[in-house]
Amino acid sequence: MPASVLFAIAGALAFYLAAPGQRWLRAPLPPRLFRTLAAMLSILAFVIGMGASRLHPATSLAIVFTAAMASLTACPFIGVLLERVRVGGASRVMR
Repeated sequence: MPASVLFAIAGALAFYLAAPGQRWLRAPLPPRLFRTLAAMLSILAFVIGMGASRLHPATSLAIVFTAAMASLTACPFIGVLLERVRVGGASRVMR
């Protein structure tokens, strides 16, 4: 996996974990710090995509946006799974 994709995913996770409605942690991380970190990681992903991979800027930007959007789409679903595990699993009785 290219480094730019990893940095884009890390940036998206930092954005998600700083959000007040995130479901992974009991309390969100410090918003100002982690949103700044997320923005820096996203910009770094774009720059790495252009420089190291020698991609066109539009291609690098599309890769970063796609990786970030996929991560941000998956985060709430992973949060629901984590809540189910914390509560004790799917202990529903089916009749």
